[in-house]
Amino acid sequence: MMMIFMQPMGQGSNRKGFSLIEVIITIVLLTVGVISILQMFSIGLFADAETENQTTAFYLAQEKMEEVRDASSYANIDSFAASKTALTGSFIDFSREVTVSGTPKQVNVIVYWNVKGAEQSVDLVSLFADYNY
Repeated sequence: MMMIFMQPMGQGSNRKGFSLIEVIITIVLLTVGVISILQMFSIGLFADAETENQTTAFYLAQEKMEEVRDASSYANIDSFAASKTALTGSFIDFSREVTVSGTPKQVNVIVYWNVKGAEQSVDLVSLFADYNY
């Protein structure tokens, strides 16, 4: 005589697989993790672009300051003064302003650009004295 024992489904059963709740919780956790990682990449890319803009702005300011330094005479330095002007070519996102004041001449070169609607700038300042210029 053969006896068959039936075990009710419940705590003592050998269940295999995952319940629906476990699957949903896993999907939610993975989604939150992936979204967090993607946001970090976005922040990193923005920071990289901002650093590139600052470096470019500093380069543009230094370029103009070198032009002033190469002026033919001390009196000609005043001719470099210019109001805020948009740049052309590869630098259309930037504007540059040059002010000259005082004796010795203080030259300010300010380069502007926009980031998310807010204006950013780099200001480079040099003093030029008339020592056998």
